[in-house]
Amino acid sequence: MRKLLSLPVKLFGLTSLATLSGCQTTTLSSETDAATFCAAAKAIYYSRHDTAPTIAQIREHNAVGVALKCGWLPAKGAKK
Repeated sequence: MRKLLSLPVKLFGLTSLATLSGCQTTTLSSETDAATFCAAAKAIYYSRHDTAPTIAQIREHNAVGVALKCGWLPAKGAKK
């Protein structure tokens, strides 16, 4: 048979969880975000076989890299 926890023990556990969840930091500076993106991402090239929605997503991704000054050149067209 399971042993039931007393009310004070349950309240202490819930209070501890609520307190610890408030310690998490979730915001980063834009410089950190840009550095992280530039370190992880690379420019993407599309081909004439890609669909219009795919090309639009690739262009958007590459525009972010250009805007964040990752060292990418603006796209001039599809890579064949």
